[in-house]
Amino acid sequence: MTSILGSAISGMAAATKRVEVSAQNLVNANSVGTPGATDKNQSYKAVEPVQTTDETGAPTVKVREKDPATTYVYHPNHALANDEGLIESPNVDVAGELINQNLALHSYKANVKMFEVWNELQKVTLDIKS
Repeated sequence: MTSILGSAISGMAAATKRVEVSAQNLVNANSVGTPGATDKNQSYKAVEPVQTTDETGAPTVKVREKDPATTYVYHPNHALANDEGLIESPNVDVAGELINQNLALHSYKANVKMFEVWNELQKVTLDIKS
């Protein structure tokens, strides 16, 4: 029975990490920078969660930079624009991030349901033994 709980906890942790990554992208979606800058004028680089399973079959989430992490936007009057009038903007799809957060929420709820099922199984097991 403990493997059920371990799976549920791993699933909840994975869903939480996916929401954290999405929230980080949404918070930084409007930050811009100078193309090619490596100092304080550098743009936020969008990241994405990559969910896999470990050797026990539990879900794990690693964070990697999106490819491409930024895009160039023509905005010649912006203070951070380069000589060509371009600014660097994070490659964040707001609608996609909201969908990812919703999927993570449902995943989290499904894992909570595993706790409820485990609890019911424990009750049934105790009833059979008495």
